[in-house]
Amino acid sequence: MLIEKTLLGEINKEEKAIERILYFQNRNSDNKNIVAFSGGKDSIVLKHLCQRAGLEAEYIYSPPSVDPPELVNYIKKYHKDVIFQPYKKDKEGNEITMWTLIPKKLMPPSRLVRYCCDVMKERTGEEGDTVYLGVRWDESSKRSKLPMFGFWKKKNIVRPIIDWTDEEIWEYIKKYNLPYCELYDQGFKRLGCIGCPLSSNQKRELDLYPQYKKNYIKAFDRMIEERHKKGKNCEWQTGEDVLKWWIGDNYKKKELEGQCSLFS
Repeated sequence: MLIEKTLLGEINKEEKAIERILYFQNRNSDNKNIVAFSGGKDSIVLKHLCQRAGLEAEYIYSPPSVDPPELVNYIKKYHKDVIFQPYKKDKEGNEITMWTLIPKKLMPPSRLVRYCCDVMKERTGEEGDTVYLGVRWDESSKRSKLPMFGFWKKKNIVRPIIDWTDEEIWEYIKKYNLPYCELYDQGFKRLGCIGCPLSSNQKRELDLYPQYKKNYIKAFDRMIEERHKKGKNCEWQTGEDVLKWWIGDNYKKKELEGQCSLFS
């Protein structure tokens, strides 16, 4: 299945991905090659391919603070060479997590205002670095429009397995007997932040992880306090009021394409 037949002959997708990895590697001594590692099936395959290619790179996980604990434990157990990127800190020196970010932004993250992704997930690498991503066309129609190579926040972005299908990803994992997160065996198709507002399964995810639900309510309570302090209008009375609005079904019938969710 990893051999693609075309009019010009057969293409070995493993070899092609390795060629892309090596061709686009950063050769500037002042910059790095970074493999963005999330612990999901795509990044598992990408990491293995980069290692086979002999790429000199750092493997970095940027924790969003709301990933499933099973996923975090999997990374710690099977990928000890992956660097856990420290959380950013605010002006007072406090770590910025989802629970501190919501009060600072004075509003919950939403489909239109995705500040959490910008602050928590898209912080891997510095200007001029080459960042390898496990993004694929097969994931959504939105991602199907992405190029294999591009630029983002003054970084070089390479997507070596962009043309792989889900079936090919799993074939590769089984072929090389790569360990993967147990959540996949529990029926989860894709892994991502618990309670993400872009997911059509937001409510179900929060019910599965009640402690995260409590943490969101506490963050919403602090958000309301901050809005009052700054003289901002606020129709919500409690964090539970915010949560009820946040997980409402009136406008969240469809999962936004391209969003990583626990449930696909």
